[in-house]
Amino acid sequence: MYDYGDVKENVKHYGMPVPPSYNMTNIPNDVPLFLAYGGKDALSVQEDVKLLLDSLHEHEQDKLVVQYTENYAHADFILGFNARQVVYDPLMAFLRPH
Repeated sequence: MYDYGDVKENVKHYGMPVPPSYNMTNIPNDVPLFLAYGGKDALSVQEDVKLLLDSLHEHEQDKLVVQYTENYAHADFILGFNARQVVYDPLMAFLRPH
């Protein structure tokens, strides 16, 4: 869940000072997932991605693709000069059969 960065805001939205964790078992194991992250992304750090992937350990492996791009930062997934070749072409190839 989103952390408002303020105890009062978190309490207002969640009824507790810290946002609750999202229950990853709510995601069906057969839903196609394409997870892309970059080595220079300060907003999606590798430790968090590892936690996410660990929580998806029961996901059907043919429905899960993880793409790591070493030199990509957060905005590169949208603004990168080669985002089409690096991200969007593989994403579309993954989604077509699903």
